[in-house]
Amino acid sequence: MYVQLHTSRIDDSLSGTTAITCFMDGNIIHIANVGDSRAVIAKTDAAGIVASPLSVDQTPYRTDERDRVKRYGARVLTMDQLEGITPIHENWATAVNEEVDEDGDPPRVWSPTGNFPGTAFTRSIGDEIAESLGVFATPEIASLQLTSNDRYVIIASDGVFEFLTNQAVVDIVKTYDNPLEACEKVVAESYRLWLHYELRTDDITIICIYLEHAVVPETAESTQRLASQQANDLLTTNILNTRVTEQRPVRRGMSKQKRRDQMKKDMAKMVTDEDLNYNMSDHVVAKSKLEMDKILEITAANWLFKQLNAQQRTDVYKVMIRVNVNEGDVVIRQGDPGDHFYCVQSGDYQVTVKSESTTGQREDIVHMYRGDTHPSFGELALMHNAPRSSSVVALTKGVLWAIDCRAFRLVFMKSPTNVIVQTLKKVDVLKSLTTSQLERLATKLTEITFEDGDYILNQGTIGDTFYVIKEGACICTMWDTAPGEGERRSREVLRLRQHQYFGERALFNDAPRAANVISVGRTKLLQIGRQTFEEILGPLQQIIDNDRAQREAKHLFQSAVSNLRDSTAIAIAAAAGTQDRSTLKDDVLRGAVVPKYVTQSTEVGLLVTYETFSHVPLTVRTISKKSTKSFNKMEEVMREVHLHKNLRTNCRVASVPPLLGTWTDANGLYMAFETNLVCDFATLMTDHDAKLPEEAVRQYAAQLLVGLESLHDAGYVYRNMNPENLVLDTFGYLQLHDFRYVVALFFVLWTYGGKTLPS
Repeated sequence: MYVQLHTSRIDDSLSGTTAITCFMDGNIIHIANVGDSRAVIAKTDAAGIVASPLSVDQTPYRTDERDRVKRYGARVLTMDQLEGITPIHENWATAVNEEVDEDGDPPRVWSPTGNFPGTAFTRSIGDEIAESLGVFATPEIASLQLTSNDRYVIIASDGVFEFLTNQAVVDIVKTYDNPLEACEKVVAESYRLWLHYELRTDDITIICIYLEHAVVPETAESTQRLASQQANDLLTTNILNTRVTEQRPVRRGMSKQKRRDQMKKDMAKMVTDEDLNYNMSDHVVAKSKLEMDKILEITAANWLFKQLNAQQRTDVYKVMIRVNVNEGDVVIRQGDPGDHFYCVQSGDYQVTVKSESTTGQREDIVHMYRGDTHPSFGELALMHNAPRSSSVVALTKGVLWAIDCRAFRLVFMKSPTNVIVQTLKKVDVLKSLTTSQLERLATKLTEITFEDGDYILNQGTIGDTFYVIKEGACICTMWDTAPGEGERRSREVLRLRQHQYFGERALFNDAPRAANVISVGRTKLLQIGRQTFEEILGPLQQIIDNDRAQREAKHLFQSAVSNLRDSTAIAIAAAAGTQDRSTLKDDVLRGAVVPKYVTQSTEVGLLVTYETFSHVPLTVRTISKKSTKSFNKMEEVMREVHLHKNLRTNCRVASVPPLLGTWTDANGLYMAFETNLVCDFATLMTDHDAKLPEEAVRQYAAQLLVGLESLHDAGYVYRNMNPENLVLDTFGYLQLHDFRYVVALFFVLWTYGGKTLPS
């Protein structure tokens, strides 16, 4: 492979790539690594979810790697050592494990005859000159047996770990149930930090693998296979155990102070006075409502726009420029400076790259953009502050929307930071909110400024606004005497600083303020009123009540899990009439059934979705005996159980999940269904970010109609139709839930309306 690469038209003399791969063989994971990309596994232990490395960066920080390239004749020096600014030493491996590299000047591999190639890694694919100095492509391989404590595997390029430690990445990932959303947040945070410290970014690529499944029980065969593999893996036995303390994030740039000085020079070269004073309101381009709607449509799936709140997106939309193109128009020319990136409304576009070959210059087609998917292109030049690396030519007539480089950076850098979200997490009354809800809340905070001595709050007055201190400080005072009882004196009771908060009780009710809050110096606050809060997330008290209900449901849920695994009379085990049920029976009896999440909680119980090792879908309806008796619902519950058993025996009804079996214990009654129910319509209707298109609503209405007709044909009337009882499965199909009020069509039915008793 190396010979083919070196003899091809690709100039790899000073260019190459690192690589890391993950292969999962049952419950054994294998990692092969070349360079400084990284694999991390997140494990649950007494301290919480902690990061543990699956690979060790192959860099000159490692003594073994440093000695190896030196045997090939390489010099290992930092940039400052190369330039004679600092003395030569090799103590880089001191206390470097999980610390972010504040110095920012890593040791590099240099030729003994010149200041090249300067790679900050000791293994790569390509890099022909560096290869002669020992920078080769032989991977280090590690193997590990997964356990029930393993939660996530994260594979990412070094650009992710430039400013984020392993644990910092895990801390972001663990707050999201969706791996795609977790990846987007890590990329966004890495990108934000790059733009904060640099005028460019490095490659930022990440893959998250969630391991929320039943782990295969360890067998003699798997143990022998793992032992055999580990015996051949030098990394597993030697590197992970002895070299992990020599791993650290590797910077490609200078130290922070040198970078700040260089940034000033670069900005002076590339940014004009107009750029520095860029005001988005001065660049607004008038657009019709139809055009604004079209821009919203074509940017809906763009990850960059997903990081902005509604107001920020609107600000960007206002400055976007419509570009009409004809066939053959050159939109981007290779080598030109990058000043815009483009979102495609319509048209097809071809990407070409010019390169030098032995026969002269050639131009290769490397990609095609199709207008029907509304892609975007050109953003890499903006991120990396580099000339265009390719040309883009219109193949057909089309429409593009261009975004100015300055607007792009301005709005992205103003995205809400994790600092604000972390502050909101500390507010007691907001602890019931999810990370996504806190992020939505952070985007709605507005800024207000107070001067020294200004009263922000007055004791005794009614308020409805919550505040977070963005910059500055405040003091809290209380009056010693009531109004009208002589001279009023106040005393300081508390001092608040940056990123602290006050006024949170106002999000509940109109209670009087408990103290005065006074600005000390110039203070900038982030504020939100109760009305805005409720428009975004709903009433806070309702959120807290729902959270309490979920916690109570989870407590009952743990009991259900225990009884599901321990019961010998479970109906699932007896109902082994099909291959799926027989497989599910084996899963249950050996404990290979993992609770996924609580889909819904009701007055009498909850709906729990499970994940099984055999991938047979399973949802269990848990009905509390205590709650059923308290609410006098026993007759309704038994009617529901009887109905499901009849349907299972006599017919199969569309939109009704098939019953696998039932069982009871001292706490409750359990019904197992052969499906995975994940979300009810009530949740979708209250989620502002999940608006269903008309086509989807029509589809679900048709599914509901078919389900009701099927029930009627089977001789039953479903009389409990509301959004909470219309549930979606993992395939997006509608399922009817809660059959307590279903009745048979064997007699005349009627329903009373109005008061049941005369007044």
